[in-house]
Amino acid sequence: MKEQNKEHHYIRTSFFIIILLIVLMFIYGFYLGNKGMIVKEYYVNETKIPSSFDNFKIAHFADILYDDKDDIEFIKNAVNKINDKKVDLVVFSGGLLKKDHTINEKENNEIISELKKIHSTYGKYYVSGKDDKTNQSYDNIMQASGFISLNDNAETIISKHNEPIMLVGFDNNSNLEFLKDKLNNKDNIYKISIFHESDFYDKIENQAFNIALSSNSLNGQINIPFIKNIFLDTDSSNYYKPYYDINGTKLYITSGIGTRGLDFRLFNKPSINIYVIKKNAE
Repeated sequence: MKEQNKEHHYIRTSFFIIILLIVLMFIYGFYLGNKGMIVKEYYVNETKIPSSFDNFKIAHFADILYDDKDDIEFIKNAVNKINDKKVDLVVFSGGLLKKDHTINEKENNEIISELKKIHSTYGKYYVSGKDDKTNQSYDNIMQASGFISLNDNAETIISKHNEPIMLVGFDNNSNLEFLKDKLNNKDNIYKISIFHESDFYDKIENQAFNIALSSNSLNGQINIPFIKNIFLDTDSSNYYKPYYDINGTKLYITSGIGTRGLDFRLFNKPSINIYVIKKNAE
């Protein structure tokens, strides 16, 4: 009888602990996991980048997923953290507003006012995700904030020593036709690609980009192995981790700032990425 009571006590205790852990995770996810913001800093060692771009610093952020006036605080925080790093280049890889969310004029102006404050040496660039393309406010906000569109476009950045690198951007439904002209005779130029939905990489994997910057997966909003895959966007289910090395191309995927669906993050803080590209001797 005593053994049976011990077994029942063990089962009840285990059940209570499991329930308590689940409750605590929910409390953390709703009230702490989606608050604050971290900076993920990566040192990228490269041989092919021109010497004058040694220590070139890129800020990469995405997936603000704005849907409430209080989200302006997330934008302010991101702007401050980017400016604190004194970066050379800023990239926004899409996901400004939540799907089907319409902002009023005051919110529109507040977002522009904050994004305008971002400073960089060589400019600010953006691409569009699938939800950005359906929101008429997106391009207006980004361009009024001083960002240059890289949707199916390429820009060459020239250093003070007259050496080039190239930025190539894609929108979510690019047919890649523009690459024929933009990349012609550019094999020896260091190239960075930017796109929103991370699985888009499969369409450009043969283009020999040195670095690829993407987003949309949030790196798994609920960052628990196996479980997080359930919540991944269908366009970011193959590539969702923070980093991949694919045949020499370094693919970085930011975990983003906002949330999709529930205002809930677990073991996955809002973040921005900073890449410091270091020139290695060949």
